[in-house]
Amino acid sequence: MPAEHSKALDYPESIQQANPIMLRNRIQECIADPSCQAFETLALEAFRFQYERIAPYRRLCQEQGVGPDDVRCWLDIPAVPAAAFKTLPLCAAPARETFRSSGTSQGLKRRSVHYQPFPELYRAAIDNSFPQFCLPTDSAIPMLSLIPRRAQVPDSSLSFMIEHLLDRYGSSHSETAFGWQGVRLDHTLTWAQECRRTGEPVMILATALALAQWLELLDEADLHLDLPAGSVLFETGGFKGRRREVKRSDLLTGIEQRLGISPLRVVREYGMTELSSQFYSRTLEGGDPDLFVAPPWTRVRVVDPETLQPVEEGQAGLLAIFDLANLGSAVHLLTEDLGIAEANGFRLAGRAASAELRGCSLTAEEMLL
Repeated sequence: MPAEHSKALDYPESIQQANPIMLRNRIQECIADPSCQAFETLALEAFRFQYERIAPYRRLCQEQGVGPDDVRCWLDIPAVPAAAFKTLPLCAAPARETFRSSGTSQGLKRRSVHYQPFPELYRAAIDNSFPQFCLPTDSAIPMLSLIPRRAQVPDSSLSFMIEHLLDRYGSSHSETAFGWQGVRLDHTLTWAQECRRTGEPVMILATALALAQWLELLDEADLHLDLPAGSVLFETGGFKGRRREVKRSDLLTGIEQRLGISPLRVVREYGMTELSSQFYSRTLEGGDPDLFVAPPWTRVRVVDPETLQPVEEGQAGLLAIFDLANLGSAVHLLTEDLGIAEANGFRLAGRAASAELRGCSLTAEEMLL
């Protein structure tokens, strides 16, 4: 961790002597158990753990008059605005991984930094959600990634995730086809040719931006890859302020025409640098392709951007996410993404404008010295 943050992590001696491993292990066991009934208990323990160890978060709680002895359920636990990750070291223990957001919309100086002391919880969240929502088979599958490897962007949480997926779930015929200039068309063509020869289903891992670039290259060359039947595409991220955007309907049309993958085989993922868990659509199970489902160790609310109170059913508001896997930083996160809650999940409704984030700004100010 950078030297400038060392003072923020000088824990009181009594807390330094506390062993967080037991709590981490219990959360990891809960993540691995779909029938786990300990969410509420673990949420309260995680709050106490973060209150004691993260000084900026403790200041936020004190400003709101809330301490570990005052909360009765996870809803009572103060949420941390995502913007705080851009200026404050939110870390409950020495970091073993450091993730930074891409910074494409506001510049590199405004990147969020997530100090991750428990990467095993991040991996547990991946392993207990990705296979269920995304994998068409129980055996290893050929994967093509259009997302940079960690060697290219070592501080990317998405690259961390994708490298884990390739290593654990990808067959020997898996490849990354993303270089310093973007998608490497020649690599994708060679890989696709081999996949058509074997005929086994494959998986594409890509951001929406990389997909748009790939499809444009295929259009220019007038190429159709016709990937094997049963193949799946994992799509994550948006265009994050890029000047060029592609309508989702056009993206799905291109995927079907150029890759041979039906929109019914495209799984969407929602994740962010500041979280350790991911949310997926149930597309492969016949579910709504635009409805994201929360895994059992998380909770999702939609709140008014100014008052931070729950909105009425069907209304758009800020997504507030409680993520037990975020034990090392902020289990209760107030995002800057707009969403609409439904009985079985939530839909994304874009990003909140700066003027809409007044409530978030006020809570972030409470965390400063």
